Amino acid sequence: MINKKRPLVVISSCLLGELVRHNGGHCSDSWIMKELSKHVDFYSICPEVQMNLGTPRDEIHLYYEENDKKSIRLKSKKTDEDLTERAHSTYNTLNKELRKRKIDGFILTKKSPSCGLDGVKTIQKDNPKLVKQSTGLFAQNIIDNFEFVPKIDSGRLNNKSLRENFIKSVFAHFSLTSIDASTNELQAFHRKYKYILMDHSPSKLKALGKIAATTSISNNVENKNKYYELFFEVMKSEPSNHSRFNTLQHIMGYFKKHLSKDEKALLVELLEDCKSGSYNYLVALKHLELLTNKYKISYLNEQRYFSPYPKGLNLLREI
Repeated sequence: MINKKRPLVVISSCLLGELVRHNGGHCSDSWIMKELSKHVDFYSICPEVQMNLGTPRDEIHLYYEENDKKSIRLKSKKTDEDLTERAHSTYNTLNKELRKRKIDGFILTKKSPSCGLDGVKTIQKDNPKLVKQSTGLFAQNIIDNFEFVPKIDSGRLNNKSLRENFIKSVFAHFSLTSIDASTNELQAFHRKYKYILMDHSPSKLKALGKIAATTSISNNVENKNKYYELFFEVMKSEPSNHSRFNTLQHIMGYFKKHLSKDEKALLVELLEDCKSGSYNYLVALKHLELLTNKYKISYLNEQRYFSPYPKGLNLLREI
């Protein structure tokens, strides 16, 4: 087993500035290279290079048949060579390596015929004017084989809210897959992520709590797998302002005995302002974290809610 000290993220090589695009160029992302690289390790992949297509190379596109719209083929635009089987053979080799390395996330180039998670131009073979949108061939392979590992494309990564949720999921994946399948470790993980889960889905929080609570020596591996799948299914959706407000209210309850009537009223007003969008969510979060440290609330101190990823990433500033 590979012993990782921080999350390992698969990333399209061109996003790291590697000259692997079909025209010999790249599409580097400065935030990834300057900020994210300080906190995670990258496993760089270019499927076309792995297929030995070379750089530069002929453009490749996705194609479909009129009578078989679900069967997507990968072909050279110039020569019409069908590269589909060659691609799948390459992916099978890559999949084995990725499983061995215990990947925590994927960042893939948007709209690429290989790596695009959606919105990829797909041409009807006998009528090039007919075009539909689909998923890149390598990206579909990743979805099929690493269903619950967090994924995002380079376009969505520019959306601050989607970025924050993705990074939070990556660090949660690293934490959960790093623990043993023992009863105590799974229950401890669940306690630490209680309020993050409440943000995303109060109902699924209860379901996950039941899985953790009923874990025993006889079913620990099975239950950890169930927990893993449901946890990352929950994390795929972003929290709403309403759900965040609900979570902050629950956390506020820990300070009722410590705050005066006026202090409680001001805190409630702050939470309401955050719910309405008058204040950034980070303002309320920081205030509650300050109270947690001031009054030494041990249960809240162990929560990942206040630090789901390294604070140096500053991902909540614009949410």
